[in-house]
Amino acid sequence: MELDGRVALVTGASRGIGRGIALDMAEAGADVLVNYLENKKGAEQTVADIRAKGGTAILHQADVRDRESVQVMVDAAIGAFGKVDILVNNAGTYASRSFMDADAAETFQDIVSTHIFGSFNCAQAVLPSMREQARGDILFITSLATKQLWADEWAYATAKSAMTTMAQCIAKELSWHGIRVNCIAPTIVESDMGLDLVLGWAGVDDPEQLYGKVPFDRLIKPHDVGDLCVFLASDRASHISGQVIFLDAGVGPASLKDFVGKGS
Repeated sequence: MELDGRVALVTGASRGIGRGIALDMAEAGADVLVNYLENKKGAEQTVADIRAKGGTAILHQADVRDRESVQVMVDAAIGAFGKVDILVNNAGTYASRSFMDADAAETFQDIVSTHIFGSFNCAQAVLPSMREQARGDILFITSLATKQLWADEWAYATAKSAMTTMAQCIAKELSWHGIRVNCIAPTIVESDMGLDLVLGWAGVDDPEQLYGKVPFDRLIKPHDVGDLCVFLASDRASHISGQVIFLDAGVGPASLKDFVGKGS
């Protein structure tokens, strides 16, 4: 398997995209630390599903915004598996707000703390272990929101854009230490958070009601993101670093709304 002997730490892996990434990493042979903040039951299910397929996984609660909490988590991964040589910065939060809302500053601070400082904390914490390995991979899950620039996503898009900039900058330095840094920027994914956004404006109760009405006849799934993570962490992507890969089914900066039904 492509990731035999590798150890992956996946943040926000109790549900949705993070869960899909953790499952795919394990299926490819990696040992996985499943991080969660509050959803312990979901994280336990992710670990149970990995183990049921013969994989190796542990779970660990940590708030990525807290540097000490992150360091304890990385130490736990090293204690269990001997190293960390894959990090997937997936933990995130979403909010749709008017810039003029009274709580705009609070919303902005929370989103920035999670996405920017959270991914910074995790990346810094794994570097000592990664630098001791033959190869390291840091993956940032960003978003097509950085290109769509919707008015009510100003906080989210700003944070994801800053993540992208940080990743592309540190990729230049870390390439000299055998560490590849890349971003994956999906459009709406068929996960709980993504479906909260898409089902309402599409006027449907089941995502499968959109199948045949969107590009390639289905929405992007968590495993699509996971498959791309596995590829980027594999030897097949040995010289890919500092890149942003948009997983958007060809939608580009337009809204998926504009594509529904166009091919029917």
